Amino acid sequence: MDDTAPATTPTKATPPVKPSIFAVRVRQLTTPWWRLVWLIGGLAWAVVFNIVYVTTGGTQEWWGIVSVIPIALLLLDLLRIERLERAAEQKRQAELKNRS
Repeated sequence: MDDTAPATTPTKATPPVKPSIFAVRVRQLTTPWWRLVWLIGGLAWAVVFNIVYVTTGGTQEWWGIVSVIPIALLLLDLLRIERLERAAEQKRQAELKNRS
């Protein structure tokens, strides 16, 4: 560094930017790859069984219930992941608090 160069002033460190809740949900739905396949398959499953339910005049009510099973299971899996991530974050916060 040159002796005649002005000294740089320290800048405030910017906090890390948290991703939006939408971006987090999209990431959870599409990673790993099998979850994206599960989502697309669940939507196709729902459409097919809803079409069957509507074309049969709605007489077989269980067709409507069967149509939402894959998406319900996907949502339960996402809730499980979110609970695990929240517990890990609380554990990290507790460790940081204990260090201080």
